[in-house]
Amino acid sequence: MPLSPDTNFRLIAQPMAITGKSPLWDDTRGCLWWIDIQSQRLLRTFEDGKTDVLPVPSQPGFVALADSGRLVLGLENGLWVFAPETGTWEQLSETEADRPTVRLNDGKPDSRGRLWFGSMDMTHTGQAIGRLYRRDPSGTVEAVREQVAIPNAIVPCGNGRNLLFTDTPTKVIELIEVDPVSGALLGSRRILRIQGDATPDGACMDASGNFWVTVVNRGEVVNFSTSGHILGRYATPATRPTSVVIGGKDGKTLFLTHQRRFLGPQDLDRQPDAGGLHVRQVGVGAGPVHRVAGL
Repeated sequence: MPLSPDTNFRLIAQPMAITGKSPLWDDTRGCLWWIDIQSQRLLRTFEDGKTDVLPVPSQPGFVALADSGRLVLGLENGLWVFAPETGTWEQLSETEADRPTVRLNDGKPDSRGRLWFGSMDMTHTGQAIGRLYRRDPSGTVEAVREQVAIPNAIVPCGNGRNLLFTDTPTKVIELIEVDPVSGALLGSRRILRIQGDATPDGACMDASGNFWVTVVNRGEVVNFSTSGHILGRYATPATRPTSVVIGGKDGKTLFLTHQRRFLGPQDLDRQPDAGGLHVRQVGVGAGPVHRVAGL
């Protein structure tokens, strides 16, 4: 059953993102980093709505923080480090650079400084030619799962012992058990399945250890526990929400990104907030923001 519109969401920035994604609260700088994939933009938004736009060399799939405070981005041709204060880019790896139809998509570091991220076909053939990767603090990048279509909801948790993950077309959100020392995948269990023509996208974890995931086409954010019990559902201002994170100076602000992509002219007329950044207060604190080690 559709939810009634949630009037608690508030638009704070509208850069008309084709696909806004990967919101990341940077407590040190007091801003939210996020990306616009197809427009090849890195966005920096402050809580008053002021937004800076920084061009990116190719389509970004995610942004994360490094130990040094620099940003780590997954692009079409591998992992890069970016220093916002100087505008300097440095390539870390050539992950997927040998496959021009593939780009990196979604990723986050864990409590041990390992970076988990995925790759996907970007030609819309529906082929499951992507992978799930792990970058260790040593700099080694290893593919840990093959035949992935669209990796999303990548959220490391449990002191490096678990990883939330979805291959979006399957509609299944799973919790993967991880060896905390080696990072090897030990097994997984399904904790939530999205019903109907809707699909899961980006996700985050809160201070209570529960998850929040965006649901595309149904236009909602679902809050659920590690057992898959649904704790809350929140209707979003547009039908294609892409990701969430909790942060802000109060530590209890939910930031929500959307996309305009795949919406027709009539849809966009009805959804003027599509492609914008929304906020909503929630009654739970932010989960830990881990950093990529050694950078």
